[in-house]
Amino acid sequence: MWLRRAIAVSALVLVTLAVAIVALHPVSSAPATSLTPTPTPAPHKKAKRVVGEIAGAKARRMRVPILMYHVISKAPVGVANAELWVDEDVFAEQMRALHAAGYEAITLQQAWDGWERGGPLPRKPIVLSFDDGYLSHYTHAKPVLRELGWPGVLYLTIKAIGPGGLTERQLRSLIKAGWELDSHTLSHPDLTTLDDATLARELSHSRRELQRRFGVPANFFAYPAGRYDARVQAAAEAAGYTAAATVEEGIASQRDDPFALHRVRVNASDTADSLLTRLAAAGG
Repeated sequence: MWLRRAIAVSALVLVTLAVAIVALHPVSSAPATSLTPTPTPAPHKKAKRVVGEIAGAKARRMRVPILMYHVISKAPVGVANAELWVDEDVFAEQMRALHAAGYEAITLQQAWDGWERGGPLPRKPIVLSFDDGYLSHYTHAKPVLRELGWPGVLYLTIKAIGPGGLTERQLRSLIKAGWELDSHTLSHPDLTTLDDATLARELSHSRRELQRRFGVPANFFAYPAGRYDARVQAAAEAAGYTAAATVEEGIASQRDDPFALHRVRVNASDTADSLLTRLAAAGG
C-alpha cells in the first residue's frame, strides 16, 4: 500500500511541476520568428528617359524637317506630275536610310508640343507628311513605317475618301497605327481664288468632317498645291487650325510663321542618298 501511495505522490509532483513550467513558458501557436531580418523592398524606380531625348528650351529651339510625299508608287509612263510619284521601293530605301542616320519620325502635333511646351522630342526628329489621300499611302507607305514603328501625317482631302482613294476603314487603320489625320480641304481647290464664304467652308467643313467621322482633332492644315495668301492664312486660323504647312522648301521651326510652315518635297528623282544630302544641306 505504501508503495502505491508513494507512486501516486510522485506522479502528482511531476504533473504539478509540468503545469508550473508551462505557466512560466507559454507555447505560442505562431511560427517562430527568423533571426535573419527580412530584406527591405527596393524602392520603385522611375522610368528612365529615352536615350537621346530632348526637352525644355532645347526642344523649343529644334528645327524639324517635314517631308512631303504624294503618291508612293512607280509613275506610269506619260502620267502628269510624274515627279510627285515616288517608287515604293525607293520610299522603303529612304525610310531605312533615315532610320540608319538616326532620324525618328514623329507627328506634327509632337513637333508642335516640343516647340510650344518643351517636348520631349527625339534627338533627330522628322515628320513624314503625305498629301491628298492616295490608296498607296495605305498599301505601300503604311507597311514600311509600321516596320520602323513610325507614324505618318496624312493631309486628307475629303473628296479622296472612297473609290480611287482611301476607305474609312483604311483611314481608321492608319489612325490605329499611330498616323495623324489632318485637313487638306474638301475638294482641293486653289484657295486664293475662292470667295470668302466658299473659302471658309473648304477650311472649316473639312476639319469638322474629320472630327465627326474619325474622332481626331485635325489641328493642322496643308494648303492645296501650296496656294495661299494673307487672306487664306487668316481664314485657316479662323477655322481653328493650330498651324498650316506650305510647299515652300525649308526646315520648319518655332521661329516660322505657324501658318506658313516649310516642308521638304520628296520627288521621284530623289534617292535615299540624295534625300539625306538635301536634309544635311538644309540644316535638318
